[in-house]
Amino acid sequence: MEEEISLRELIEILLRGRWVIAVITITAVLAAGILSFFVIPPTYEAQTALMVSAVNTQVEENEGSAFRILMDSISRYPQMTVETYRAQVKNPTILREVIDTLNLDPEKYTVESLKESINVEAVKDTNLIYIKVKDGDPELAADIANTVSDKFVSFISEAVREQMGKSAEFIKTRLDSEKENLEEATEELKAFLAQPRSVDELKKEIDSKLAQLTAFKTELVDLEIQEKELTASLERAVKELREQPETLKTLKSITDDQLLARIAEEAANGSLKELYGLKMESEEINPVFISLTNKIADYQIRLSGIRAKKDSISREIENTRIEIEKLQVELAQKQVEYDRIRRKVNLAEYTYDTFQQKYQEARITLSAQLGETSIMVVSPAYIPEKPVSPKKMLNIAISAVLGIMIGAFTVFFIEYWKNTGPSAEAAKQNIKV
Repeated sequence: MEEEISLRELIEILLRGRWVIAVITITAVLAAGILSFFVIPPTYEAQTALMVSAVNTQVEENEGSAFRILMDSISRYPQMTVETYRAQVKNPTILREVIDTLNLDPEKYTVESLKESINVEAVKDTNLIYIKVKDGDPELAADIANTVSDKFVSFISEAVREQMGKSAEFIKTRLDSEKENLEEATEELKAFLAQPRSVDELKKEIDSKLAQLTAFKTELVDLEIQEKELTASLERAVKELREQPETLKTLKSITDDQLLARIAEEAANGSLKELYGLKMESEEINPVFISLTNKIADYQIRLSGIRAKKDSISREIENTRIEIEKLQVELAQKQVEYDRIRRKVNLAEYTYDTFQQKYQEARITLSAQLGETSIMVVSPAYIPEKPVSPKKMLNIAISAVLGIMIGAFTVFFIEYWKNTGPSAEAAKQNIKV
């Protein structure tokens, strides 16, 4: 059967080897103390705090056309978030300028070594950035931290100026081109408006023709009403004429007629007694018939005049309609051409105004110091008084723990070696005998 080791036996082994553990632990503590206090050079950390303002460059889709959004993207500040700022702090250009500004030893301080000594932290849910620099010289660590923050602000401003300078140059080139397009479109519009029978003139002429057509139609309706009335009057007159005789026969005394009475008196030697009894039948023209005949003739003449006038007005209406249709076709053609030129001018004006506005915005952006306006040094770096490494007490505490662990392992190893060697086997056999 395999031997089982109890907890008591383990404790007894540790107690028997307590001097070994103590010696190893003390040795480790002394070594850590010597290294921490006398061998490892102290390292100091200087820290500067920056507060940055994220530049919002988002453009809402409903603010304008795609062209306007494109122009906004050209002339606006580059998108700068807190994380973007943080990533740019260790830019090699900035580090190279720091080395040159502080006249650092190029053999000891390279871009890579300086980059390793700088730690940049962005505080979560804030717009704070901490730049931490570690160096054996506390004063130099503070100088490096402050110089990095200054060069970082200058770098951001210069980068924005460079980008906006390119944008302004591009917009200026396009601005001159769009100005030529606007002048060309304006000249085309002037030439079109200078042509005879412009759109406004055609509209006025069509309105005049429409008014004239309306007057003709109104007059035609009046003539139709007059025609109906005259036709009805003519029919009544014709009907009445049919009922009237052309002549009227009358029976009267001869003395009723002065002429005949005078003739008969001369024939009877001045005696009219014999003539009183004489009757005479006469036939006379019916005055009603004559009146109706004249009225019918007048109605017919007036009716003929009205019909002739109706025909003339109908022809005028047809001619006017044809003229209006021709004018409308001409107006439609010129209206399409005018709208095309007008849209061309409007687009050129809109494009030119947009480029001009964006050019002014780009110039303002070019003159602005984005780094100085969006980055503020909240707390400059001061010369640290205490080193951050080596952590002497921590190193000693860790060495003490490691010494105890190594000592215990050494004690267990020695005990194992004793119990498994040849002498241990011989001792076991003698005990059994």
